[in-house]
Amino acid sequence: MVAVSLFCKGGSNTSKDSCDGPLVSNLPQSSFRSSSQLSNSHGPGFAKVNRRDGAGGWAPVESNKYQWLEVDLGERTEITAVATQGRYGSSDWVSSFLLMFSDTGCNWKQYRQEDNIRAFTGNSNADSVVQFKLQQPVFARFLRLLPQDWNPNGRIGLRLEAYGCPYKSDVASFDGSSCVLYRFSPKPNTKSKQPKTLSL
Repeated sequence: MVAVSLFCKGGSNTSKDSCDGPLVSNLPQSSFRSSSQLSNSHGPGFAKVNRRDGAGGWAPVESNKYQWLEVDLGERTEITAVATQGRYGSSDWVSSFLLMFSDTGCNWKQYRQEDNIRAFTGNSNADSVVQFKLQQPVFARFLRLLPQDWNPNGRIGLRLEAYGCPYKSDVASFDGSSCVLYRFSPKPNTKSKQPKTLSL
């Protein structure tokens, strides 16, 4: 008989913990991908809220519902809010969008609220920042925004921020080089109490 004890610090953030830090603003340009870009200066790496780099934000070649902007947060993250802004100094902004998330960057789930697909109301100009607190937090590494409507007198233009904190799991996971400490239940007259280490 083997008795195993695991102690994992963490779990979901309690109400006392803050989970609303910016997640996107310090990411490198390589963390951003998109369906297309109008030019190098309109690339996805320029899609950061309140930044004026490049052409002032992301803009795709065409404005249609097949376009998307994706961010790799680098690790599984608890996402509690998102914010959008139009492209700086332009008539380009997104007035509604869908939100998708993934742990792998391949298999995507759509954000739902009360089992319904949630379309978020976006911007009405290029300058204001519109922030949405998610009713239920998302746990994912990748975040993808899909514009649904945009300024009819402009085109899709976007700057993005997400808010949250590092994900803390209640479940222990093993990567092939991890170890767990265990003890065999003592038998009568057992002299050794040396714990054993099991590699997983």
